[in-house]
Order: sequence, then structure tokens, then C-alpha cells
Amino acid sequence: MERKKKKLVKFLEIDEVKKFEQPLVDKTKEAISKEEKKPFDKIAIRDFAVISLVYACALRISEACNLQLCDVDFERKELTVFDGKGGDRVVSIPEPIIVSLKQWINVRPNWKGNPYFFTNIKGSTRPGKIRPLNQKYYNQLFNKLAELSGVTLKQGEKPHPHTLRHSRAMELYDNDVDLEVIQKLLGHKFISTTQIYAEVRDERVTSAQQNIVGGVVSLWVKKK
Repeated sequence: MERKKKKLVKFLEIDEVKKFEQPLVDKTKEAISKEEKKPFDKIAIRDFAVISLVYACALRISEACNLQLCDVDFERKELTVFDGKGGDRVVSIPEPIIVSLKQWINVRPNWKGNPYFFTNIKGSTRPGKIRPLNQKYYNQLFNKLAELSGVTLKQGEKPHPHTLRHSRAMELYDNDVDLEVIQKLLGHKFISTTQIYAEVRDERVTSAQQNIVGGVVSLWVKKK
């Protein structure tokens, strides 16, 4: 009986992540340089902060959108993530991301009664009802960034918000961070879930074996 092949995680390499984010980086730098910031400038600053945080802290996009002001501790450089599944965790925020988050806080509208760290720029979409940012918006933003940057996954698909979470986990794993540490960062209940990143490396070995054959002596003769 043939074994069912495991579905490997889809991710971007570090240089691909940087290239993917570059259009938004350029837009955000331009927005920050302006003394008087218009709504679309504030949106760029917010979106860069969201995407930077998702990658650096390996968050789900839902976790970033539902983050509240009281969940972020700038002094300790950490945030508390409540995922609703009992996997609540405290995540350290890298110093470069602190800068991006503070840039957003400087332009964040002070909507009365809105507890969310990331908010709409022009107010609530539903009067009287405070909601977190719409996750579908970021799916659309990722599609746009993919088109602008030309970055796609190896399978030819466009990156999506969860791609950054996987990409960060792979970066950590490739730098010899223990799976147990990555498990804690991601909020996985079982280590077997985190094991998928080790399996990706196994797949890379197989691919290298098949494609890097410069020094292999072969008796195979190509037919004319």
C-alpha cells in the first residue's frame, strides 16, 4: 500500500521576504518623511507595522488584528497573544519592530473606546460597533504586494499572511533554534505540529541530491 505523501509547509526564503515587503517599505518610508500625514500615509505605516509584526513574531494574521493596546508592553519589549484555544503566550518583540510599532502609535487615531492596537483610519466600519481590522483586507494586500514585487511561492502560488509565519519559523529553524523553542513561539500545542519545519529540511536534502550532480560520474549516455 502506497504511503500518503505529507503536505510540506510553504514559505519564503529571507531574501524573498525582503523583496516581497519592499514595495510597502518604500511607501512607508515616504509616508514617515512627511510632516503632515494624510490617511493613506497612516495606512501604509499601519500595514507595515502589521506585516513586520506578523513576520518577526510569527503571528497568525488573526492574532495581529485582535491585538489590543494593553497586550503590548514596550518597556519589556513583549506582547501577549490570546488565541482562544488555551495557547496564550508571551512573545518577545525584536528591537527593529518596536520602532515600526511606535511609528504606528504616533499616527494611530484615538478612537474613543477602541481597545485594538491596530485600527481603521477613518473610524469604525459599523457605527456603534467596535471591531478588529478585517483579515480579508490583508489577503488582498498580500496579492497586491505579490504583483508589485514579483515574488511567488515555489509552487507558483501567491504568498498569503500565513506564509510569513511559516517563513519566520523556517528562518529560526535554519539558524539551529530548537524545535521546542519554535513550538513555544508559534503556540503549537503539540511538538508534532512544529515538526513540519524539520521535514522541509529533509525535502531540501532530497532535492539537492537530485539536482546537484556536478561531481557525479555516470555511465548514462544520452541517445542521439
